[in-house]
Amino acid sequence: MTMTKPEEYPVSDYVTVERADNEVMAELIKQRLEQSGIPCIVESGGMAAVAGAGASYAVTVSAQRADEARQILGE
Repeated sequence: MTMTKPEEYPVSDYVTVERADNEVMAELIKQRLEQSGIPCIVESGGMAAVAGAGASYAVTVSAQRADEARQILGE
């Protein structure tokens, strides 16, 4: 499998493929996707995430690779 460079996909085309309740889980999901060659970005849920109350993190990937990412995460 070839590694895809993140700059090949504009961030504006990214969609959420998974959500996590905390930053550690979000980073683990990100790591799994990146090890599979799928570039991704973790986005925090806003000020609640900074405060730590009700924090939510979205793991996003290019829309072109979303189905592949969901399949990897579903394994």
